[in-house]
Amino acid sequence: MEGILSTLARLQFGQALARLASSPSYPEALYVVAIALITWLLGRWFCSFVCPLGALMDLAGRLKGLFSRTKFTHQPQTYKRFLIPTLALLAFWFGATTLFGLLEPYSLLVAKSLLYAGPNLILVGVIILAAFKGRVFCDYLCPTGLSLKILASRSLLRLTIRDSCLSCGACSRVCPTSCVDGRAKALEPGRCVLCLDCLAVCPNGSLTYGFESIKLEPKRRAFLSQAALGLVVASSSLAPASLRAKAYGQPEAVPVLPPGALSLAHLGAHCSLCHSCVRICPNHALVPSSNAHPALWNRPVLDAYVGFCQYDCVLCGQICPTKALIPLTVEEKRVARVGTVFFERPECVIVRNNTSCGACAELCPTGAVSMIMAPSGREEPTIQDNLCIGCGACQQACPVRPISAIRVNGLLIQQTAARPEKIATEDETLTEDFPF
Repeated sequence: MEGILSTLARLQFGQALARLASSPSYPEALYVVAIALITWLLGRWFCSFVCPLGALMDLAGRLKGLFSRTKFTHQPQTYKRFLIPTLALLAFWFGATTLFGLLEPYSLLVAKSLLYAGPNLILVGVIILAAFKGRVFCDYLCPTGLSLKILASRSLLRLTIRDSCLSCGACSRVCPTSCVDGRAKALEPGRCVLCLDCLAVCPNGSLTYGFESIKLEPKRRAFLSQAALGLVVASSSLAPASLRAKAYGQPEAVPVLPPGALSLAHLGAHCSLCHSCVRICPNHALVPSSNAHPALWNRPVLDAYVGFCQYDCVLCGQICPTKALIPLTVEEKRVARVGTVFFERPECVIVRNNTSCGACAELCPTGAVSMIMAPSGREEPTIQDNLCIGCGACQQACPVRPISAIRVNGLLIQQTAARPEKIATEDETLTEDFPF
């Protein structure tokens, strides 16, 4: 299942734009250009044949149609349709990706959908709206839809209404984006998602798809405004990293970020909130942050009370569709320092209860935590900070609750730790019995 979602994520146009902004490369640029060129040639094919949320909205409309047929009416193009997605793209340009992540179709569908952590109220609202009002989300909210709308508004192949049209309005009544005006024999190609329902209901075949010219051409002012928005979309992936890094201030406390996040600024400016890393983490150590700070809200962080970051695991960086988490090799991961360890000796069960433990040292994969003989006659933990990578194994192993006596604090900018003399070859699990 995760492999299917990962492949689907990498095919999404919005995720590809975010990936290009995070780590520009020729393959990513070529993919974005290819989607743009095909859209300019065929129209908004992506919205009907690749976008998973689009398919779900169409399914909602079909299921509702089993009970009662929804009739749509033509709604003219207005600037209200550009407002929210343009704001999302502009915010994305400046590195504030939260609104983009909330509205990007793939992230909206899989991040907190019924497939993962309970219902997402925004997703539920979009599905209900699609069942009764059609693809309103695609027209008013979707930043990816805005990008494709601008490209498709001048597409070479498009739906055309012939002069033989009877002006019966049947096409308008089935159009989920309300872009067809059957009475006036006109339609807007940029808003059309190529569902082709109108072709099926036309009584005399007056609707065709091809190279013929369309009846309703955009006015010069409308065309210039769409061209300007196109520049915003194109430039969003070219924003300087220094500009994107300044989008957020520094929070009071930085949690432990996933390996490969590089920094809070990088994660905040490139994470699309899809939570692919959260789902694939084998130890369930990554969770969506509840921190209200805009650079952290709903982004993945390490919760060592739930699980620790496995020493040889690099899955989160491999699955990230936007490269907000840079892929690491196993060797790079072993020295990728995501946090620093802190030991509160008076709270340790060895000191407080005068008993033996050593769970933290037993689980530490790098030797940053080890045991030494203390004046009390018992072995106590000692810290070699330069070896700590912040994996959180010691924090989870510690029996002290609600706050562990040994715990990991996050870094604003991730570092490289010293290489341990003895490298762990496999991840430990919390199966040992300790006398506490």
